Amino acid sequence: MGGCTLNSKMWVQILVGLNIISKAHGYSGGIFPQSCGSLLPEHDAFPPETSNPPFAVSFEFSWHPGDPVTVVLRSEGSTRFRGFMLDAQESSSISSSSPVGQFLLLDSDISRLLDCYGSKATAVSQRNNQAKSQVKVNWTADGEEKDVIFRATFLERFDRFWDPITVHLPRDPTTMEPSSPKPSSPEPSSPEPSSPEPTTKTDVTQTWEPTPKNSSEHTKKVAILLMCLDSIVEEVKMEVFNIQTFLFASKPFNFGLIKMSLLITSSLVFAADVASLVLFRVFPFEVAPVALVSVLVGLTSVELLAAFMPIGPSHELKPIWELVLRGCFALHHILTTAVIFLGVVRSTDVDRRQNGGRSWTLIVMVAFSVWILLTQIWNLVLCFLKQTILDRNQTDQSKPTRRIRTRSHSPTTVAVIITSVTLAVGTAAFAIAVIFGILEES
Repeated sequence: MGGCTLNSKMWVQILVGLNIISKAHGYSGGIFPQSCGSLLPEHDAFPPETSNPPFAVSFEFSWHPGDPVTVVLRSEGSTRFRGFMLDAQESSSISSSSPVGQFLLLDSDISRLLDCYGSKATAVSQRNNQAKSQVKVNWTADGEEKDVIFRATFLERFDRFWDPITVHLPRDPTTMEPSSPKPSSPEPSSPEPSSPEPTTKTDVTQTWEPTPKNSSEHTKKVAILLMCLDSIVEEVKMEVFNIQTFLFASKPFNFGLIKMSLLITSSLVFAADVASLVLFRVFPFEVAPVALVSVLVGLTSVELLAAFMPIGPSHELKPIWELVLRGCFALHHILTTAVIFLGVVRSTDVDRRQNGGRSWTLIVMVAFSVWILLTQIWNLVLCFLKQTILDRNQTDQSKPTRRIRTRSHSPTTVAVIITSVTLAVGTAAFAIAVIFGILEES
């Protein structure tokens, strides 16, 4: 009796475990037939977003009767989607289980067909959970003209997805032509072609997103441009600091000049950082840029505070003061480059995917990042060799020479000046190139 009870308990535990396993499933591959009705993923802990999604559904029509309609799911800005589900329903019975037409895949690497309610190829979903900016599929009607509504659900990540977008399919695509009025050719038997080349397809695209996102994207690009200017000023500030340290080391006005230039440049950088933070924060923002720019504002505040500190050239805290400043310079420059890189990648990603090529702005940005790495290595070397270089310069100046009141500088000082100027000019050139690239792609 005890053994029977034990076996019963064991089987109950096994069944409970199997039930838990069956519920702990994921659908990154896009096979979720239980969502055919709602088009929503079964992520019970996370409700769908009610705001306007940063995605759009559009159509591309051919002027040849009987050709399929191309349905385009795409990102409106830098936000990409990892999951989606698309179906077509008759508008009079959208709540029922009666899909209309059939879908044909154009890229089987990123999309797959679903059979909803026993009908073949009546829905489309993602094949993997890779980030996507655009998906195209073809749809063919059943032959009978109907009032069709397309429904599309977009998923950005596991905990962020939106309610389905509903889009009406126009019965007469010729009414969507935004420019020149092409003839609609209502009579197929007419011998005159509607265009000079009958075999050429004319794509008509209609965007159905209710709230345009262009203003948000332009605002983010302005923030990235401010970050490019920030990078230029920050590099100039760092190299001017180096030149003043070695060129006017023995001059009594040197430290006051250093603090004055630090105050001016840090004020400019602080204004650019605050303006960028406001622009990133105005519209629905992404966490990474806002967090990075917030840290930049804090670092610039430390630099401004250092400029007002009552520390003189012979103060005992001067070495620590200078070390803290150099650390702020380096960290500020690295984080600024990270913000610019992130902005360039996301602003050019859609264009690269649509055009099937590389963005020259992104290539320049990679080179820019390598250049910034070189500047940080150079300033790290100066930080460790500063006293050695100053002692050598002092030794060279104390040597007897036939020249009286010579104004020439040691070769080491000249090398420091030339290298610092070169790095500053190179940083400015790369930043300006990135600015032009962003403006050109916008």
